[in-house]
Amino acid sequence: MKAVQTLLGEHQDEVVARAALRELAIQAHGAGESAFTWGLLHGREEAAAAATERELPGAWARASAPEVRAALTR
Repeated sequence: MKAVQTLLGEHQDEVVARAALRELAIQAHGAGESAFTWGLLHGREEAAAAATERELPGAWARASAPEVRAALTR
């Protein structure tokens, strides 16, 4: 379960970071500055979130395996 919790926490961080980076890009653009770097960072967080999403099913399958569930009920 710790692996699932870690992945969910990472995903939450990536989602929150993307929202913040988007807001920074909007502010930069509004100030007449380049928003390119903010866009690059947003893209990196988007890719990281996608990678985390791909890992979650396997982590969940391991955490919810019958032998793990049985050990939790003892």
